[in-house]
Amino acid sequence: MKYQNPDISNIIGQMIMVGLHGYTKNDVFSFFESIEGYPIGGVILYDEDITTSPSSLHNIRSPKQLTSFTNSLRKYNNIPLLIAIDQEGGKVNRLKPDYGFPDSKTWAELGKINELIITKENAELTAKTLAHYGINLNFAPVLDLSINPNSFIAQKDRCLSSDPKKVIAHSQEFIKAHLDNNVMTVAKHFPGQGSAIGDSHNSFVDVSKTWSSNELFPYKELINNNSLDAIMISHLFHSELDNTYPATLSKSIIQDLLRNKMGFEGVVISDDPQMKAISDVYNLETVLELMINAGIDIFCFGNNLIYDPNIIKKVHLIVMKLLDEDKISIDDLEKSYFRVLNMKSIINIS
Repeated sequence: MKYQNPDISNIIGQMIMVGLHGYTKNDVFSFFESIEGYPIGGVILYDEDITTSPSSLHNIRSPKQLTSFTNSLRKYNNIPLLIAIDQEGGKVNRLKPDYGFPDSKTWAELGKINELIITKENAELTAKTLAHYGINLNFAPVLDLSINPNSFIAQKDRCLSSDPKKVIAHSQEFIKAHLDNNVMTVAKHFPGQGSAIGDSHNSFVDVSKTWSSNELFPYKELINNNSLDAIMISHLFHSELDNTYPATLSKSIIQDLLRNKMGFEGVVISDDPQMKAISDVYNLETVLELMINAGIDIFCFGNNLIYDPNIIKKVHLIVMKLLDEDKISIDDLEKSYFRVLNMKSIINIS
């Protein structure tokens, strides 16, 4: 594997994924100029902000524009970038038909149809589209079970089924289609938010009384058959899994449950630390310290809730400070670094 003896800035950089403003190659140049000396491992693309912002700041406008944009992104980083997107289909769909991209079914629609060949065809179209436009990581499939029909995630047709076996079968088709096209998938949202009532974008969400261990079943089976290379951790709180911290900050949930008990050896990615479930409660230094010690490999700052042009520099400086103060270990950072590089090698970008 390349990059066997990295300096500390590259180690930290591989743990950072971030959203950026703009849609032209000049915007890309300005972005990398602004973070010179502070490497990153990936970017995440959006076609809109959750909070209102001018459309000129969004990354996706048309097929031609997106091709130019991702080509530019690949030019400026020493270690090849993860270029990520949320392309679940249907209502969570950054590459919309209105912009000139192919339409796709929601995960819930595919669950109702329940024909694996249709899921395979839909996933192949999605994966080929992403690969064609230079995107190499998709934050999907959603493994959350459709437990509460009034949940935030079910209301947007993001859950395939309440039946874990059905979720597993369709997810395997989705994942294989992406890997066949050198696009990484990220299963989400561990340990399962199908029963959640609230939305962690906006507030603290407690599933202690609604969650069941059945929600782990898709993860267990897909880990056991080596289908999962990356998992996104949610910001959900569950007092019986960890009576102090939400999942993204929890060593009990990530290290003890996911890694040690369930045997997951791949990359662990945080849901956006800028979501209010985290940012309203903890400062950034505390978040990074807890996430690293819990076992997070990549911090995914969407930067579309509150745009922070300095977030990359802040993360680098805080992680260095935490190292100097012996609050985190270089061994943990190196493990994350090599996990990320291994994941990149699976899709031939390292």
